[in-house]
Amino acid sequence: MKSCSDRTNRSYLVLSLAGAMCLAWACPARGAEPAPRFLPTPKSVTMHDGVMPIAPGGRVIAADENIKPLAEVFSREILAMTGVKLEVASGEAKAGDIVLKINPAVRADQDILAVQKREVVKTRDLAHTIEVGDTTVVEGWDYRATCEGTATLLQSLRQDGGKWVLPKMSIKDWPFADYTGYMLDVARQGVPIVALKDAVIAMRYWKVRYLHLHFSDDSALVYPLRKYPDAGKFNGAINNGDNPLRKYPDAGKFNGAINNGDMTKVWDREELKKLVAFADERGVTLVPEFETPAHCGSYQSALGGAQGDPGFRMMDIANDNIYPTLEEIVDDLCEVFKSSPFIHIGGDEIQWDWYANAPHVKAYLKAHNMREIDKGGKDDLLKQHVLRMNEFIKKRGKKTIYWGGYQGPPLDPAMTDCIVYSWYLGAIEAQKNGFTTITVPWEISVPFEKWNIFSCNKEMLQRTDRVLGGSRVAWECGAETYVLASIYEAQRQEGTWAPDTVSPSVKDLQDREKLQAAQLSRILNAAAIKAEGAVEGDTYSGELTVTMPTSTPAGCTVHYTTNGDEPTVKSAKYEKPLKLTGSLRLRGAMFDAGGALVGGYAWAQKYNYRGHEENLTTGKPVTTTGGVNPQEKPEFANDGWVDLQKFWGTIPAPKSWTVDLQKEYTLDRIRVFPYWDEKRYYQYTVDVSTDGEKWTQVVDDSKNTTPEVEQGREHKFKASPARYVRVNMLKNSDNDAVHLVEVRVYEAGK
Repeated sequence: MKSCSDRTNRSYLVLSLAGAMCLAWACPARGAEPAPRFLPTPKSVTMHDGVMPIAPGGRVIAADENIKPLAEVFSREILAMTGVKLEVASGEAKAGDIVLKINPAVRADQDILAVQKREVVKTRDLAHTIEVGDTTVVEGWDYRATCEGTATLLQSLRQDGGKWVLPKMSIKDWPFADYTGYMLDVARQGVPIVALKDAVIAMRYWKVRYLHLHFSDDSALVYPLRKYPDAGKFNGAINNGDNPLRKYPDAGKFNGAINNGDMTKVWDREELKKLVAFADERGVTLVPEFETPAHCGSYQSALGGAQGDPGFRMMDIANDNIYPTLEEIVDDLCEVFKSSPFIHIGGDEIQWDWYANAPHVKAYLKAHNMREIDKGGKDDLLKQHVLRMNEFIKKRGKKTIYWGGYQGPPLDPAMTDCIVYSWYLGAIEAQKNGFTTITVPWEISVPFEKWNIFSCNKEMLQRTDRVLGGSRVAWECGAETYVLASIYEAQRQEGTWAPDTVSPSVKDLQDREKLQAAQLSRILNAAAIKAEGAVEGDTYSGELTVTMPTSTPAGCTVHYTTNGDEPTVKSAKYEKPLKLTGSLRLRGAMFDAGGALVGGYAWAQKYNYRGHEENLTTGKPVTTTGGVNPQEKPEFANDGWVDLQKFWGTIPAPKSWTVDLQKEYTLDRIRVFPYWDEKRYYQYTVDVSTDGEKWTQVVDDSKNTTPEVEQGREHKFKASPARYVRVNMLKNSDNDAVHLVEVRVYEAGK
């Protein structure tokens, strides 16, 4: 093939900046390489004749120390995708090298709406260029722009005759508007940090600049507040209506008692800081959201009502005493999320039903010359709240975002220093009142292939409006669901990054997404996990055969965990197929010889184990003390199955569960399976009797403090005659309820 210097046999494909645009996947003229099927589409692509091989001996050249972290990341991504190690180096480039540079002289060809030093400005910063010839050079206006150029290269890699190559081409690109975002609800399903790392890798691949973390809600707060370490202790307790602080002291005390293991754990603060650095290295900025004044019941409960009665379903914004604490929280967020130019303060779905008629609210409105509550007083309170929060955020050099347009703060012109997330209605009103908006549509009301950031639900904005960008939202997505599916979906990024691109059809978007998702999967699934066995949905019995890659690039090893923890080089090393049983949350990762992550973290779905065993208790009559919950029947504890979804439960401790074996046996062992979630423990004793009247204690675990596990606890005791077995549940470390998943007893000598 001819080199790119032979200009007589190459074609040009330049995408127009306005109106209908030629497509980057159009057929090239004879001699030129076919253009990659990008998602999103770059602004300008010129294809040349020939390819540059990705081969041993090639290098990633960091033009200066500032770009070296990206060079290291990019080198390992290429290794994960192709199996070829490109060493990171400096100095002069040679054929086969990829050079990364930061060059502030690279300018976009059109104005971009962006936030710089807190101000919304039109700029021609943020662009990058790519030249692929015998060597490849990526130059970006800043670090992040260079990151986006390398993401385009990852999308361009293809196999040619069994070898990986880059087509020779010239590209110039920039985001149409700065805010290309994706919001993940990490509170209500408790997405762990290891999942967020995969999300960051995917966002980088799709050139999504901002990953928005919604980490506080009524049901949970996963953010580790610096001055309030107990602020997550009510995670799982959804306060719908009356609350322990108001009429009914016991009404909600056991809400969320069973919350599926680590679903709502508070994050480790140092690990969160590492996540921010992980994202920064990849050109992705994490945007924190601390919900106010609604969706904050768990946090309010943990602070003992200092921020208002959670039963009101909102913070007490008619109380000036809440604001010193809120300012401390803003300061806390700014300390962790240093690279984010934004702090999101929530503001959606504010419910006034209980709060509006509280006597102190009426008194506050009157004292502060505000309108009556149903004559504008709600807006007066919300306006004051947003402005006070904005002052805290502004003082720390960042920009405030809040949800706007439906059951939220007003779109008052006095608040236009803030940016509005337009998620339902009100985008046009916000623009008329002088706001900058970010389009976060609840629904797409145009043909999907025609959607872009100027289409916000049923409201069509003008190209002259101050639209900073757009964001997709993923509400209440579990970790496995999100990692396995949602981060591979990027069709909407086309209408955010490149709204001038004309896609011929939804199928075209889907085809490009499918192709690029397969490319992304090579990175994220460098340590791909496959589990086979008797699986029905997310439940299995017997054992699973788990396989992972054993053929890895030179110097690389694969490591795994089975409990959902993040794999590291200290985790178990995978060498051959595994035979596993028990409930599993499988994670895998590949590491190079230096212990650095190669690609991303591979996941399998969550597998719930249902172990079955016929024993002396199976199907026998049972009695209990305490009330019976139809969903937590006593007979579930002796149905033969160890199944976390079926257990006996009642309230409060102490309570007992008794089984009649229907004839006398000589017993010497019992295995007790209390409910387990990796943190709670139970204390209990076990008695046996031949007549149900006189009892002998054979097990005393009344001082246990070891967390329960799905294998249960086996107790051996002196062989004793018994027809009746009684388990006395004395304490649950998590709450006052008691729970048994299964109880099994065995004859002596068998």
